[in-house]
Amino acid sequence: MLPVHGSASNSFNAKDLCLDAVSLVKTKLSNELLFKFCVSGSLRASSCRSVVWRILLRCLPYDQSEWESVLLRNRQSYGGLKKKNITDPHDERFSQDPQLNNPLAPIEQNPWHKYFADSDLRDIISKDVSRTFPEIEFFQSAHIRKMMSDILLIYAKENSFVMYKQGMHEILAPIMFVIFSDLEAFEHSLERGETSSLTSSEERILRFLFSKEYLEHDCYNVFSELMLDIVKWYEDSGHSPVPRNENPYMRLQDAAPTSRLMSDLNSIGKLLEEIDPTLSRHLKSLDIPPQLYGIRWLRLLFGRELPLNDLLYLWDVLLADRPMAPLVQCIFVSMLVQIRHLLLPSDYGGCLQYLMRYPPIADMDSFVQLARHYRNPKKIARPNMGENNFSHLTVAGKNHPNLETRGHLLRRNVEDSPPTVLARPVGNASVFAKVKNTIRDRSNSASVPSTPLSSRRNKPNLKVSTKEVVVPKSDAWGKEIQLMEEQVSCLQTRLNERDLVCSEAARAIENCARDLSKGLAPEKAESLAIRLREISRTLTMSSVSEHNGEGLQISANPLVMTIERGREVKTAQDVRPEEPPKVLRANNEMIQFNKNTFPQM
Repeated sequence: MLPVHGSASNSFNAKDLCLDAVSLVKTKLSNELLFKFCVSGSLRASSCRSVVWRILLRCLPYDQSEWESVLLRNRQSYGGLKKKNITDPHDERFSQDPQLNNPLAPIEQNPWHKYFADSDLRDIISKDVSRTFPEIEFFQSAHIRKMMSDILLIYAKENSFVMYKQGMHEILAPIMFVIFSDLEAFEHSLERGETSSLTSSEERILRFLFSKEYLEHDCYNVFSELMLDIVKWYEDSGHSPVPRNENPYMRLQDAAPTSRLMSDLNSIGKLLEEIDPTLSRHLKSLDIPPQLYGIRWLRLLFGRELPLNDLLYLWDVLLADRPMAPLVQCIFVSMLVQIRHLLLPSDYGGCLQYLMRYPPIADMDSFVQLARHYRNPKKIARPNMGENNFSHLTVAGKNHPNLETRGHLLRRNVEDSPPTVLARPVGNASVFAKVKNTIRDRSNSASVPSTPLSSRRNKPNLKVSTKEVVVPKSDAWGKEIQLMEEQVSCLQTRLNERDLVCSEAARAIENCARDLSKGLAPEKAESLAIRLREISRTLTMSSVSEHNGEGLQISANPLVMTIERGREVKTAQDVRPEEPPKVLRANNEMIQFNKNTFPQM
């Protein structure tokens, strides 16, 4: 520790100054000094990280002499909010008259009415809180979970425009962890007598600042201030009317953004295209837009993609560079660039595995410098970045899913690939290219029993090298390829059925539009509305059937197509299946449908 007095603190390098409780109260704090602490990583070893966060979030002023009054005001404010929003019918402030305080009493002032009204919201919050950082013992405490639930409930009721959304509990958790850790560290410093050099007023300020009695109050204050920066990513998109000519089958990334979250994800996609066009084209070719995986990244501020220690350091940098949104976008792109060497050789499934289960970062300092370089490339140099991720692990410390299924893909030569399983060209080639590549990956990564070296020498078709052994297709996984060929054939049939439904629906909608352009009487307009509802219902039913693992069973809700106004054509009820549904494999739930049940319109 280097306790520094007055403005002399600015002459020290932030890395050389260990910010503890004593130096905190004796140092003249400034925005520039705190920025150096945050960016350099000095707060990793600090016992005052929570105080720095509160100052950067404007929960506390820079002047230490004002801390007591500000803390008292904030804590009293939270106490009032808790009395207002947390209803306990057994509290002494409510009348205990059984005629007034009774779960069955219909009286308006009955506190049980409000208690029951909040029960559903509290149940949702409690379920999320119980799943918070299950690997950390601190969050398994019933007392901590109760405080987190109360904070989130009060925030939801005080901010009715956003209410509670899943993910907010993972924003609150690091805040509570940091504040509690600093409280514990201050207690230890008192026990060791490290505060003996403080004056009585300085010690009083610190005791009031690091008070466990107000842990919940201070956590709510920091959480509500941090949510001001990221609440835009939790707001509902609203129910804006769909433009008349908008394509209902438009992809998510091609549609106009309906919320600020979607707008920011679109901006991130454009930023990636500027910084790394090759990676951007690869993800686009696989139809993997930022909207597919980035909602969680933004809403949780990368809380699921980083271990807690690295996450806290990243939040140090984010809070020091406010507003956070520009730097958050640069961090988002940096995470993609970090694993570009893993994404570029991967297929659709492999890329999603890396994006949904991000591999841990080896050098967090270089990663942060890369993000800050993208934020301000003229002032901050780009670091020398190599392969900076443990690609064989997940953040939870388990083997990465791509380790077994795609480990050999990166080292495999093209001539060693198994033959293409699709014998004929199919429609929507980009979709089936993903299926085909996945089949190839599985077939090449299948385990092969070890063979004695002597027996290998007698088999000339084996290629033996010092690095790896490339084995031709064997019976062990040849049967699996046959099964997958059946899967692909089934998917192609199902896709053809869906295309037929869509083409017929489009033709019927065009007929309805032609009728509308001519002008209709009220009774004919009602008939037209019924026809449009039938089209919508049929498309919905076919989508639900596919999601349930079935074929397109539209006979339960037939589509009434019309070629001329007022005349019905053949429906699914007129078509009777000639044979029961064919099941290709008994253990394959995906393949169970009957193509003959589809109406020929």
